[in-house]
Amino acid sequence: MKKIALTLLVTGALLALLTYAANAADLLSIKAFFKIGLLALGLMIISSGYFLVSFLLEWARETDFFKQVL
Repeated sequence: MKKIALTLLVTGALLALLTYAANAADLLSIKAFFKIGLLALGLMIISSGYFLVSFLLEWARETDFFKQVL
């Protein structure tokens, strides 16, 4: 699952950079720029959310309080 999230993060970042470069070269309309840009942002947000939840779960397993609760 971490490989998928990392792939989504890299894909989102590359998509955002390519969209910006295409807009700077006047290859995209403003509507297409925002649609593709929001898709790239969504991919990056989803992958960063996964990494955040994964980190919090690992941290909770190591904490003494959560060992008693879980």
